Amino acid sequence: MHKPDWALKVILMTIALFLGMIALRPLFDPAVKVMAQSAKFDHVHIVSPVFIYKGHQGLLVMDRRNANVWFIPKFNEQFQAPVFVIRVPLEKLDQSPQ
Repeated sequence: MHKPDWALKVILMTIALFLGMIALRPLFDPAVKVMAQSAKFDHVHIVSPVFIYKGHQGLLVMDRRNANVWFIPKFNEQFQAPVFVIRVPLEKLDQSPQ
């Protein structure tokens, strides 16, 4: 009866040792803390990823701060300077219908 008792104690001590290593790991190797910041262009909303404007293919985006819609043309896999398309009068959505 001493043999199974000895094996059981060794197994339990091994489990306790590994659990202790897992519990003490954060003391010696602390987790890296990350502080997130908002995105630089979080006010830009992509209206259409593929849009054709005046015969050129590109990207249609809307600036949520002022409701301006911009077209960004794409030539040879490179984006060019944005072109102003229209300002959407979103403030009229708050008015009652006439």
